[in-house]
Amino acid sequence: MEEKINILLIEDNLPDARLIDIYLKESYNDRFNLKTAGILSEGLELLKKNNFDIIIIDLSLPDSTGVDTFRSVFKAASEKPIIVLTGLEDESIGITTVKLGAQDFLVKGKLNSKGLKQSINYSIERYKLLKELSENAKKLEEKSADLLREKQKLAEAQKLAHIGSWEWTVNGNGFTCSDELYHILGVEPGELKITYQEFFDFIYPDDKKHVISSIQESMKNLLPFDFFHRITRRDGEVRDIHTRGELLLDENKKVLRVVGTEQDITIQKKEAELEQLAMVAIKSFNAVTIANKDGKIEWVNEGFTRLFGYTLEDVKGTYGQILRRGEPTGLSPENDFYKVILRDKKPLAYESKNYSKEGNVYWVLTSLTPLLDDKGNVEKIISIDSDISKQKRAEKELMLANTIAEQSLFSGNRAIRELNKAKKQLEESLKVKEQFLANMSHEIRTPMNAIIGFTHLLSKSEFTGDDKQYLNAIQTSGENLLVIINDILDFSKLESGKVTFENIRFKLPELVLTLIEMMHPKAIEKNINLELEIDEDIPQTLVGDPTRLNQILINLVGNAIKFTNKGEVKITVSVVNETENKIGLKFGVKDTGIGIPEESLNKIFESFTQAANDTSRKYGGTGLGLSITRQLIELQGGTIWVSSTLNKGSLFEFKLNFWKDLRHNNLNHSAPKYNLDQFPLKGVKVLVVEDNTFNQILASKILENWQCVVEIAENGKIAIEKVKKNNFDIILMDIQLPEMDGYETTNFIRNKIAPPKSKVPIIAMTAHAFSNEADKCFKAKMNDYISKPFDENKLFNKILAVLQLNKT
Repeated sequence: MEEKINILLIEDNLPDARLIDIYLKESYNDRFNLKTAGILSEGLELLKKNNFDIIIIDLSLPDSTGVDTFRSVFKAASEKPIIVLTGLEDESIGITTVKLGAQDFLVKGKLNSKGLKQSINYSIERYKLLKELSENAKKLEEKSADLLREKQKLAEAQKLAHIGSWEWTVNGNGFTCSDELYHILGVEPGELKITYQEFFDFIYPDDKKHVISSIQESMKNLLPFDFFHRITRRDGEVRDIHTRGELLLDENKKVLRVVGTEQDITIQKKEAELEQLAMVAIKSFNAVTIANKDGKIEWVNEGFTRLFGYTLEDVKGTYGQILRRGEPTGLSPENDFYKVILRDKKPLAYESKNYSKEGNVYWVLTSLTPLLDDKGNVEKIISIDSDISKQKRAEKELMLANTIAEQSLFSGNRAIRELNKAKKQLEESLKVKEQFLANMSHEIRTPMNAIIGFTHLLSKSEFTGDDKQYLNAIQTSGENLLVIINDILDFSKLESGKVTFENIRFKLPELVLTLIEMMHPKAIEKNINLELEIDEDIPQTLVGDPTRLNQILINLVGNAIKFTNKGEVKITVSVVNETENKIGLKFGVKDTGIGIPEESLNKIFESFTQAANDTSRKYGGTGLGLSITRQLIELQGGTIWVSSTLNKGSLFEFKLNFWKDLRHNNLNHSAPKYNLDQFPLKGVKVLVVEDNTFNQILASKILENWQCVVEIAENGKIAIEKVKKNNFDIILMDIQLPEMDGYETTNFIRNKIAPPKSKVPIIAMTAHAFSNEADKCFKAKMNDYISKPFDENKLFNKILAVLQLNKT
């Protein structure tokens, strides 16, 4: 029966002590006795009272730290093997203690049961070996027969532990090796006698400098040495070696002899590497296979079984061809991938289609990595399979989608062809949509500008009977079509998240009165009253987005007028809550119109929805107006709701919060007025840059009615020539032009024509209806911007402002 190992553990950290106890039980079962001390003084007392086979100490204790801890224990028990425990950051201290006499040191963060057992066994054996060497060396002359027996026993011990010993007489340069050391070097004992210098010839070239400097430092400081290096055996094989040495001194502390051991740790190192690899492979979600140099499978992880359904027994000793239904795999000797691995000895990757045990198809990305032996030859092949089936399906679907898209694009119209060009850049898909809508806006708004503009001019003439009816029909149809276009563009911007809100000062009474003036003609046409009731406590100036508020009110008031045939439409504005800096307002739009069925109230704000199926046919519209209105209100933190009675009318109410502007307190309920009869633009020379013939005529007619002097340029190049030859007071510049667009033309005028002509005011007239169009115009150094179809009053006011003729 084996004797139990008596172990002393000096460790103050209870979890670490518990972990070491667990590792000892895993390694020795009940073949050990363990005593534990939490402080150094307690450990020293236990040393006095007990006989231990090995001592394990932590250098950081409550009553001692660092190398001093080791020195105290070594002084009290120099005859016992000692293993030092260090943290990850204290490895250098561990090496120092080995030089001072410790048999080994272990790093806590890397500690495991196998390493602990190996360290204890080797430390005990090394300690016994070195002790025996030292004692036998002293008795060499007196007990030669005993020494021979001891050497035989020592040789057996060395053979078992793969440890060879040597002795170097420093003065006489004598050098002797044990038989096991000859075996380690790949030389038969007795074949030749290795000298000290010849021994160094076996050291791997890149490690020689390290070995020599380590021994020299040890002899200089009179300390033991302990280091790792490689040797090249006689047959050329490279092996990993652990070297330890002790110095034997005379009474004057001069080195007489050096005795040491060389342990071949190649197998242990490879086992540790393979163990680490196996731990990683076991935890990997991917399928991992280890094959021998011939490509035959030796091991698979759980990920392999999870993915393919096959166990190790199903594929062991094969090349894995069951995964390919009998076809060669990358491990098959006839496969090019296998040949490349053997030839280049470098990792490679490839894609392949595999089948699971249930018959499911899996596309995998396989990486093959060779593991090389000491001679650089392939020893093992690691195969890692990653499931890329989803990516493959996505690629197939994308290819199919691209094919369908390309076929559709070839048969599409001009807008689709524009989309086809932009589609090639997948990352700019949102830009493609915006470009399409911009083109659609331009293509429709350009003729709409002429239709609405000419209709407005004709409405100023005297018409009666059918002619008046026809003219009204044209004007109403044009305005309805423009509403539809605006709804589609607004809806698109909301869907893409491109809508932004301003926080600027505005006068609410002026905004509402201007709205009343704009809507009043439509109310008169239907013979209904348009009323306004606004709370007098509302501050003069508010801070918010007046443009979006105006858009919301136009939608609601426009709908109320459209769906009311008699009675009235009433707009109310009242205060619902107020703080020092903010005010909450409730807006109401009430009509006496056709009303909304009760079953439609809960969906009236949905996109493309109207109250009844025939509403669009009777009244027109896209079904987007209320959806846009709701989104504009909710994006500003407000709410909207509706109540209605069929055939009696509806009440739309919404609440919005605004900031107060404490700097503006003067109440002014009147909108600005301009007296056209005074002709403030009389004699102003205007260059209209426009390629559409009808819009040329329309702009000329409107400007001439204001007694302006008008010239036309059909494109940007003609415009530049006219600016060079003439002096204009202002330019109305279309954006989308042949030859040179409006931006290029403006850039040329601003940068390549000498002042003062380069500073002529320019107002952009564009059929593009996106918010960033205004920013682009101002960045191009234009003075202002108006979109088509334009309201002639807005154009008039913008020209006045740009020319600074408004003196009111």
